[in-house]
Amino acid sequence: MSRRRPARSRPPRRTRWALAATILVAVVVAVAAYSFSETYRLEVKAYTFTSPEVPAAFDGARVVLLTDIHRSFFFSEKRLAKLVDRVNAMDPDLVVLGGDYVYGSKDLEAAAFAELARLKAPLGTFAVLGNHDYDHPGGDRNDPTPAIEAATKAGVPLLDNSGVWIEKSGQRIRLGGVSDLQQGHPNVVAAVDGAVASDLVVLVSHEPDFAEALGPGAADLVLSGHTHGGQITLFGLWAPFPGSDYGQKYRSGVVTNGNTTVIVSNGVGTIFPPLRFFARPQIVVVTLKRTR
Repeated sequence: MSRRRPARSRPPRRTRWALAATILVAVVVAVAAYSFSETYRLEVKAYTFTSPEVPAAFDGARVVLLTDIHRSFFFSEKRLAKLVDRVNAMDPDLVVLGGDYVYGSKDLEAAAFAELARLKAPLGTFAVLGNHDYDHPGGDRNDPTPAIEAATKAGVPLLDNSGVWIEKSGQRIRLGGVSDLQQGHPNVVAAVDGAVASDLVVLVSHEPDFAEALGPGAADLVLSGHTHGGQITLFGLWAPFPGSDYGQKYRSGVVTNGNTTVIVSNGVGTIFPPLRFFARPQIVVVTLKRTR
């Protein structure tokens, strides 16, 4: 005669729900802790841009792109100073600042630019404005005056629908900058004025979406930020809020759209919440290489 095995006792339903809730809370806390720590895991992201338009004198020149610093309560002045020191230690040839220097208070613009004025590069440091340099929560909207005045006082040239010729050993490249796509009125014609087809033209636009408006030959290389790499992503593969009207296309990295090449930085800081998930903050270094 077989004996019936005693039925296994199951935990009460309330206990099972409590266990599931505990596990869920633990996962959420772990993800939040990792995401907060990732905002400090600054990486140097290196790219090489190769073109026959790169003059021989600029072959091997290194351009550093710093963008979306978002100096705020979550990004201190001390942290910004360390960022500047780190870039200076890299000995770049040219530094480009891609906008969004502060977040939440226009009063921080002056201190931010005063710190950025310490950047050292033999070919210079140049800046454009981002959407947060026009629009500050709780303040005047669409008013870039504090940022413009701060850049001017700090001696950082601001390329606002304008450009400069960067010269080295008797050769030159055109560096142009446009105003923000959302808040300003970007004008690429003014930014690249005087450049011809044989010139290397590097255009700085805070928002990469502006590259879609460029015609063939308008710019060889576009440097942008704004998207934060999505800031919160699905393990770096997809972001629910990519910061672009073109979905994931301009979220991060190198994009060739048929008319130009765009390099999009994840930026350095964050907007609220101060978290990143598989979208590490970046200092972008672009090495110019001449096609042999």
